[in-house]
Amino acid sequence: MAREALSAIKREGLMGVIQRYDMNPSLSRCWVWILAFGIFVQVAGELFNNDGSRHAVQMYICLFAPSLVLLIWQRFALYLWGNISGLIFFSMLLWVFFHGVMHPGSQGGGGYWFKVSLLICLYVFSVATLVRRTSKFNFFLLFLVAIVAFFAWWTIYYQFGVLDRKFEYNAMRFADRFSELGWNGLADFKHPVVAGLYFGVFAVVIIYLFVGSNINVFQGFFLALAAVGTFGYVMLSFTRGAWFATLAGIILLLILFPNRRSRYLICLVGLSLLVAPFVFWNELQYEMLRGVSGRDTIWRSWFERLPEFWLFGAGAGASFNYVFDYDSGEYPVWHAHNFYFQLWYEYGVFGFALFLLLAASLLVKGWQCRTLPLARLGLALMVYALVAMITDIDSVFTRPSPWWVVVWVPVGILLGIRQPEKQKSDTGYATVAR
Repeated sequence: MAREALSAIKREGLMGVIQRYDMNPSLSRCWVWILAFGIFVQVAGELFNNDGSRHAVQMYICLFAPSLVLLIWQRFALYLWGNISGLIFFSMLLWVFFHGVMHPGSQGGGGYWFKVSLLICLYVFSVATLVRRTSKFNFFLLFLVAIVAFFAWWTIYYQFGVLDRKFEYNAMRFADRFSELGWNGLADFKHPVVAGLYFGVFAVVIIYLFVGSNINVFQGFFLALAAVGTFGYVMLSFTRGAWFATLAGIILLLILFPNRRSRYLICLVGLSLLVAPFVFWNELQYEMLRGVSGRDTIWRSWFERLPEFWLFGAGAGASFNYVFDYDSGEYPVWHAHNFYFQLWYEYGVFGFALFLLLAASLLVKGWQCRTLPLARLGLALMVYALVAMITDIDSVFTRPSPWWVVVWVPVGILLGIRQPEKQKSDTGYATVAR
């Protein structure tokens, strides 16, 4: 066997042998499932794991190691990065790396920032590669939705049925916001904001599966049940950033899928928005009085300090420290409670501009490819992330976290989609648009 391989290399050259095996359908299908399992370990692992170090080991073995092998095998997937969005994405990661190495205010050494940049690259590459197999990616999304919806319903049952939480606005708003299952450390996101935004992603995905795919009555019932549980979790997290982001993502999806199901849902959403002020008038008044929960004072402090860091930032991973001075004591925070402000604070105007250019280029690409269902999903999830970043999300240039699901998944989807006229046969990874 080794002798045959050597003779094939002499005859066709190493790249020729790699390309021939790369086009092998059975081998390609094998890689698809390997990557799908690795992404599942990262995404669903946020629900199953109560040990961060164990989750990290699982991701290195199941996701990052196979992704690195495939990336090298694919000759570094130049077909994926050789476009405007891909070049901006790489430029942004290079800026993060060199900023982390050279800026005196950066937290962590060069090894840490190289690892973070590499892991983000491998994660986006994995999502983009899986997206190129549309039917398998849709099945993968359906499987993830089933897991997430199960945990959403389980949390609702356990919180109210076992822990006997009060189903009252005051109790839930101030003491019992959803952030964990409450049993054995499962689905513990540590904070309601993180939990609400994580589940909000799948609320958007459920609507995509409902209006953007051919489903039967049983599947429709399943998605409706999943939607009730997932939307219920998002609402009970009382994360208003997740509320508005979910609403923005869903409205965009319904506009991009002009069919009978979407029209029914548009009517349902519109009716809900009209009825809600009458049913929840007192609660809405209180939410409006809360405003942005003190974020305005943090943002004011950010503007006051802007001359100190506007050009090169305070350093990768630097904390934006602010202290609320209440009668009951001081309450410190460590980030700007606005991703765009925090990004500028850490990486300066160049890092901020590169991220905005990446988001803009991906939105343009998604719009150009909007005839593809997955492009519409990518657009909706990207809008979801961009809206959520206004009030929440502290940093995405870190080791794997739930924020990766919110931000890097839509980046991977939009990088992975191809113009319809450029799509080739789906028999292997070598048959891609050049």
